[in-house]
Amino acid sequence: MRFSRSLAPLALATTILLSAPAAMAAGGAGPIAPNKAVDSSEYTVVAAYEHIPAAAVNAVITAAQNDAYESLKHEPGTLSVHVVPDPVTTSRLVVAATFKDKHAFEVHEHGWFERGFRAVAALKGASRPVTTIAGTSLTAATGGKEAHEGVDEGGSVFTVVAEFDNVQPQWRDDFIAIAQADGYGSLTGEPGTLGFFFVPDPADPTRFVFLETFTSLDAFVAHKLDTPAQAYLDLVARAGIVGPKFFVTGSDTGFDQPGGYSVPNQRS
Repeated sequence: MRFSRSLAPLALATTILLSAPAAMAAGGAGPIAPNKAVDSSEYTVVAAYEHIPAAAVNAVITAAQNDAYESLKHEPGTLSVHVVPDPVTTSRLVVAATFKDKHAFEVHEHGWFERGFRAVAALKGASRPVTTIAGTSLTAATGGKEAHEGVDEGGSVFTVVAEFDNVQPQWRDDFIAIAQADGYGSLTGEPGTLGFFFVPDPADPTRFVFLETFTSLDAFVAHKLDTPAQAYLDLVARAGIVGPKFFVTGSDTGFDQPGGYSVPNQRS
């Protein structure tokens, strides 16, 4: 399974292991919602921090929650962030963030909040992040109409990151068109679908990554069975496209382990 790509660290890495709920109970200002100026073609970055020592989890969580909270509060170009504990590998955290554009991501990456978190993560023994995608998402659209992202209130949402490979040139235009229509139908017709980001890999024209957020696991299941997604999966089967492979859990065995729940971004 080809998920791993090492890039410069992405901050905003906050999570909570299912076995460590104390981090969510930290005091302070509580969850903060994503910035509401979400457009339809943002710069999307998805990465994982791995091999976090069990004894360091709570400290890394606290530092990352502070980073995420302050970044969303003070960086207008940081639009949303979802950090997810891998429900299979409890020493691994996944962060999925969207920015107004690549420049906004670079500003964030070199800012005080990310650098502070990065220093704590390194001190506590967390690995450098492995990045599966960093690129500009395509607009969710069909028939000349566009759909914009919703606001998910910054709480615990079900987050899915799916990779598709082997999109051959003769299928690329169809793949993009149907994926954009899937996004439009999901955002406009499925109350449980909160966000839909569809990102071509800038380094590999045969590879695409989806970042999707839902109100719950049940909402994801409903999305998977809905007409837009089924039309998309039909094309995947006909064109010999490989996927979905799920980055949050590292699963490529179907839809049984698609993702996990993010944690609220809160100041400790």
